[in-house]
Order: sequence, then structure tokens, then C-alpha cells
Amino acid sequence: DVLGLAYPAACIGSMRYRLLLGAMWPYGIILLGAAALASHAITVWLLSGRADNLVRATLGRMLYWAIFVVYLVLPSVSRSIF
Repeated sequence: DVLGLAYPAACIGSMRYRLLLGAMWPYGIILLGAAALASHAITVWLLSGRADNLVRATLGRMLYWAIFVVYLVLPSVSRSIF
């Protein structure tokens, strides 16, 4: 349980909030990574001035990031929810 490493279960609140937080934190990690990839793509676009296939490449990297995060956290999230 990755969340248990950061906060003890008793500090989070009721069981409903623990389940909600346990199920939703991977989405936050995915969004944070996607924002980092998008800001990198915008920086590359602004500095180089070329935008050929930049959107497609960035979306591909975002998809790869999302699959990678889901692959890593799915066992932990499933164990904490069920």
C-alpha cells in the first residue's frame, strides 16, 4: 500500500474517504505526468519553432506514461480497495 507509507490510515478519515483517496491517487499521478510532458512539448515548440508531429508524439508519450503508471500501481490500489 503506497498511501500507507505516506500517511497512517487513521489520519485520513472515514473508510469512505480512504477508499476514495486510495482509488483516485493514481489519476493525480497520471495528470501530473501529463502536465509535465505537455509543458516539455510546449517548451520544445517555443524554443525550436517546429511543430511537426509534436502533438502526436506528445499524446503518444502521455499514453505510454498512463499505461506505465497503471501497470505499476494497479496491484497496490486493488489490494487497498478490496
